[in-house]
Amino acid sequence: MGRMATLSWMPLLGLACTPPTSDDGGGAETGIGIDVDGPADADPTDDSAGSTGTLLDVGGVATVAEDGGDQSPCACQDVLDGIYVLDDAGSGQVWFFDPPANTFTMVGSIGCPAPLGWVANSMAIDRQGYVWINYYEQSSRLGRIFRAPLSELSLCEDTGYVNPGTSWWLLGMGYSVVDADSSCDELFIYKSDRYLEYPDFGPGGAELGQFDEAAAEIDLIGPTDYPVGELTGTGDGRLFTFAPVSAELAVLVELDKQSGAELEHTNLDGLDITNAFAFAFWGGDVYFFTETSPASGVSKVTRLDYDGNDGGGLSVYNANTGLHIPGAGVSTCASFVPPG
Repeated sequence: MGRMATLSWMPLLGLACTPPTSDDGGGAETGIGIDVDGPADADPTDDSAGSTGTLLDVGGVATVAEDGGDQSPCACQDVLDGIYVLDDAGSGQVWFFDPPANTFTMVGSIGCPAPLGWVANSMAIDRQGYVWINYYEQSSRLGRIFRAPLSELSLCEDTGYVNPGTSWWLLGMGYSVVDADSSCDELFIYKSDRYLEYPDFGPGGAELGQFDEAAAEIDLIGPTDYPVGELTGTGDGRLFTFAPVSAELAVLVELDKQSGAELEHTNLDGLDITNAFAFAFWGGDVYFFTETSPASGVSKVTRLDYDGNDGGGLSVYNANTGLHIPGAGVSTCASFVPPG
């Protein structure tokens, strides 16, 4: 086990979550799915390496920030311009989701040295081509964070983080750049321990933190208004959470990264977070990964036309991915404005 980390309770001036009550057994047919606007997705049994999407190599793909590229000391390398998702089959697999093509391509199987019985949960992707994964164990209320290069997922390492006590063990995670004038990013953490209350969440919120990689601990930023949340960030410095209000209502909230306070929110009426949820911001829109029905064992994709260039609103983008997705991540190198 890694060393015990401690929370540093000071303000900062460094879910795709699978609830512990999840029943991953059957209940819905797996396989490819389409929606009225999108093409069929790839065969989830195809284990070919990720070959779709644009490779964001050192220096990025462009010289202007709105295109997702940069020439900074924190330049992009070994990441694709799209969304990575975590499938919890076996020991866990990472797949690449290409939003314009609506396809999923397998990247590889994860080889993290998590203790037997621990569950892979939230996922984040950094600019250097690493996947960061939260693992938890329900009965002990313990959580850890591992990371692995996307190019060789078997080379997974323990970051040294172990949650203090029985808090900060079930996490939402996402990267956001420091601000709109920077490209270096930071890993933000949402305390989602209250997922045990799903689907009947009581009043009150949780907390937002930032991961200090050198110390392997979480620095507290401040309180949040929602009990559970997953995180995604953008290359222009925004940070969003996908959070439940009730079984029939979730919200997309832009957070103040200095305080955890809500800046604005969008109601996601009828979108249940289910027993596995994740999301990511890409190309001006938001893609949500939730089960086709709670405990179905397979996930669908719902798209929010956040920028409104297609009329706005929610729509089912892929009715059945054939995967069970408790985590998703997008690097801050990826496109955050509409393609073209």
